[in-house]
Amino acid sequence: MGKRLRKADLTPLQDSDFHWKRPIDFRCARTVWPVLGPERNVWYWHPNRAGIQLAPSWFLTQLHALGPELSATWNPVTERWQLWSASPRFQHPICQGWRLLFVHHDAQGGYLPLDERIFARLYSASAQVYGSAKGYFEHVANEMERDRAKQARQDHQDQLDMAMPYFEHAQIKNIGKGSKFATYHSGL
Repeated sequence: MGKRLRKADLTPLQDSDFHWKRPIDFRCARTVWPVLGPERNVWYWHPNRAGIQLAPSWFLTQLHALGPELSATWNPVTERWQLWSASPRFQHPICQGWRLLFVHHDAQGGYLPLDERIFARLYSASAQVYGSAKGYFEHVANEMERDRAKQARQDHQDQLDMAMPYFEHAQIKNIGKGSKFATYHSGL
């Protein structure tokens, strides 16, 4: 059985947007939100933090072969691996000198182990893949055009799917017996 609200639990709200002779007094239940600590922030778990759990040494060796500025940490709150890049110019009170590249999870946000998918994602985001900034820009522009064309095809197909039942309904199925839409009293 639900808890009954008392008058003391209600807080008055006044609507100043409407120009009434007197303000309208609304009462609603107070909402108390829990205060979340800084550990809920993914940037809190950067590699410089004391007591942080880094990735295993075998993985860090492979990661440093790809780029010496890269590191991986475990976030115990979300239970996901996070990939970082050292960036001394990046200064923030929570995370100084590190830039979060991505949190390693699957498409639904589920856990993924440390494996080759991390290296594939790092490689696909690397500027070396496209050769230059212009090559990367052209790749992004081509992807956008491909997605736009795919969406246009899907929209056209959706329109056809919605129109076909009406088209089939409007077909004359009683050939030789007059118009489908004529009534008995129409004189046809």
